[in-house]
Amino acid sequence: MERYRLEEGVVVGRKALPQGDLLLRFVTPRGSLEAIAKKGLRPTGRSGRLSLFHHVRFQVYAKKEGLPTLTQAELLGKLFGLEAPQRYLYACFLAELAYRLASPEVAPKLFPIFVSGLRGIAKHQNPLLPLVWAGWRVVKAGGLAPNLMGPGLFLKEGRLADEGVYLGEKGVEALRAILHLPGGEALPYLEDAPLERLLLALKRHGEEALGPLQSGATLAL
Repeated sequence: MERYRLEEGVVVGRKALPQGDLLLRFVTPRGSLEAIAKKGLRPTGRSGRLSLFHHVRFQVYAKKEGLPTLTQAELLGKLFGLEAPQRYLYACFLAELAYRLASPEVAPKLFPIFVSGLRGIAKHQNPLLPLVWAGWRVVKAGGLAPNLMGPGLFLKEGRLADEGVYLGEKGVEALRAILHLPGGEALPYLEDAPLERLLLALKRHGEEALGPLQSGATLAL
């Protein structure tokens, strides 16, 4: 049955289609979603003005076959501070990770972590820190947390080992804190942690489970 439904989420993808249509991707509290905005590239179209990382409330017209059509869109807010190239790349990486993992079963827990991570990337003095925290928390929410019970200081194939991405004692300690402590309690462990190694491990871990991450290729690792 064809029907309208109301959604709320963050724009994480935009792609131009023939005839001026626009393919939009969202991460929402109910899961990942794609929708077509008819004539969305027109300058006068409301949906055409929706940019990446805008928080929106929108209505889609769902059909039995094909992607739903976006019929209305209301801008609820947008993040300032992601214009800097490095912050933008970090936000894109987190967005792709969240989009790939946000199944309906895990999205209610994943969505607020994703939004918090975007805000941190936009505002924190060192945007790599909130990216590492939010990225690993998103992975955990998606059911892909690594096994950190072993004695090794490397991460490979989802467990500590004697080879793989070297984290060192500080890195393993920080990763355990991220995965098992509330955010406010985990962040101090990241202050002296090897953030670049933790990000590389996050990228490798994500790709082992999900396949290549397009945005990961743009990160300076």
